[in-house]
Amino acid sequence: MKELIRILLVSIFAVVSACARTSSDQTGPVIHDIKTSGNILVISDCPSTSVEISANVSDPSGIGSVQLWYRIAPDQKLASIPMELHDGIYVVSLQGADFLGHAYGAIEFYIRARDTVGNVNQSEADQNIQFLPCVNN
Repeated sequence: MKELIRILLVSIFAVVSACARTSSDQTGPVIHDIKTSGNILVISDCPSTSVEISANVSDPSGIGSVQLWYRIAPDQKLASIPMELHDGIYVVSLQGADFLGHAYGAIEFYIRARDTVGNVNQSEADQNIQFLPCVNN
């Protein structure tokens, strides 16, 4: 009987501890220091054929995933691409060729991050990058 009570108490303690761990983190990751390597993206062999977007993302529970969401026109569906961790910073590169067949204009993007316990946060939308046609003279 004593062994059964001990097992029951250990089980209850484990459940309470697990609940305390998951309920203590109720906020999503912090996303800050968002930077772009440029503000012009073009198709073809023009000089600005890619733009790198980077951000610092942190959370006490750890980072589960970081995604860049983007589109060119407000009537288009948002697309996403995973951001990779390099030297403590999340990075992704957009290539001009990835936008073939799209309209030209401002690329709207934001970063969405999820921590390891499921909390989500996203940055403000940014329209600092312009997708332009390549004109070779």
